[in-house]
Amino acid sequence: MTPEEFDSLAIFVAVVEELRREPFFSEDNHDKMVGDSAVFCHPMFLKSAVLPFRKIWMNSERCAFVKRDHKTGKLKDDGIRELVFREFPERVFVEAYRERFYDMFDGQLDTSFGYGWATETKREVINLWLNTQTAHTGPMDYTNKKNHEFDLADFNTRDARIGREKFEFLFRSSIGTVGWYYIAFEEALAFPLFRKLRDEQGMKPSFEADMALKYNPYPSSDYKIVFDDVFWHLNRETPEETFDRLLLRQRFSGVRAFLRAVFPKKSEAQARVGELDSLDAILKASETVVLDGNSVPSGGLLCRSATNTGYGHALERIFFDFYQGRKVRFQDDSREVLSRSYLEFRACFLKERKQQRQPDKPQGW
Repeated sequence: MTPEEFDSLAIFVAVVEELRREPFFSEDNHDKMVGDSAVFCHPMFLKSAVLPFRKIWMNSERCAFVKRDHKTGKLKDDGIRELVFREFPERVFVEAYRERFYDMFDGQLDTSFGYGWATETKREVINLWLNTQTAHTGPMDYTNKKNHEFDLADFNTRDARIGREKFEFLFRSSIGTVGWYYIAFEEALAFPLFRKLRDEQGMKPSFEADMALKYNPYPSSDYKIVFDDVFWHLNRETPEETFDRLLLRQRFSGVRAFLRAVFPKKSEAQARVGELDSLDAILKASETVVLDGNSVPSGGLLCRSATNTGYGHALERIFFDFYQGRKVRFQDDSREVLSRSYLEFRACFLKERKQQRQPDKPQGW
């Protein structure tokens, strides 16, 4: 790998680390459509997330994930994806990811949404918004438009046909999906390669790349910097608010379903999570009996839960039936999956509570 390529890799790692910490990509962001109405996180979070996102998305950027020839549309060999797959030393390991980061990633971008009101692809929607709403602010040259680019007239036509609520939801969900691919790629391949080249082969980023790694908008906890965040409010929560927020995360949906089945009162569930450090301890304290596959419970079925926990490649399924008299039957390996998920949830809950800011002392007028 050349020093210039190593710098591009270092800048990619720095930009993705910034992207990872954007509130828009938090698991607590739940953008959604409810009928014809939209529920979105604050616009400032979208604007902030787009800044690092476009550095990875746009063909002209040094750390672009994929670079294509404008005329032919063919892949060029200086995109970060091509670079990492070419240079990664453990060939069997990296090739195991090829389907995910080539076929699945490109398929996500180039497959039509398939709605009656929107036949565009994620690639088209992202380019429409980036080229007209977030990347360009001055007059545009409509006579010199390159392939795969869009202008305000294109945006206006789609907006009128799709409707602003749905159109913006398509954009937000598209960059959410693509952004998580970038984050997963950096975690699985790009950062391990960067670390290996830096630590084992002694490669050093240039001043520019080193500054990109050092001066992140989200500084290290080593610095004595506290953000007084008037929008996000996550450092001034009550224990009940933290508990509710974390249980709404998709990867903890199985834990939420199980706690609701075992503890009719949420206050009791919260108290037990603070006290008990394992699923087995929860089962014992609540006197819940685990049925085997052949047992016939005497009580009726109270609830049946089938949820996915985790995200991306770590997606797993939790499936259980809960019966009257506190009896539960787990399907397949759901008990083991739920046990791991509970440990992760409890650790996350305790960590979040430690990060809460102490209330300000009254200062008077």
